[in-house]
Amino acid sequence: MVFEILRTGKENAIPSEYLRQILKFKSVRELQKQIQAERLQGKVILSSSHAPGGYYLPACRGEAKEFIMTLENRAGATLEAIQGAKEYLKQLDDEQGEYDYE
Repeated sequence: MVFEILRTGKENAIPSEYLRQILKFKSVRELQKQIQAERLQGKVILSSSHAPGGYYLPACRGEAKEFIMTLENRAGATLEAIQGAKEYLKQLDDEQGEYDYE
């Protein structure tokens, strides 16, 4: 669905709002869920948040590597945030004698 209308190359990225409109999704979030579903089916759909941003198909190895690095960095930051919240709960548990943060 989304994969079939995307163009190749970061310079040809299609903004999410435009994709939402032409594919008739009610929200960008619904579009993102569809893209995730297609990615889980093995379709390689890249994205960029740098202007103008949007979704596209890889034109070369470098675009795919850049996308992977972006996601790895984002995942690392998310895991760090989770760890901080777990440490906070552990601190509260230690103060209250409880241990239920997993």
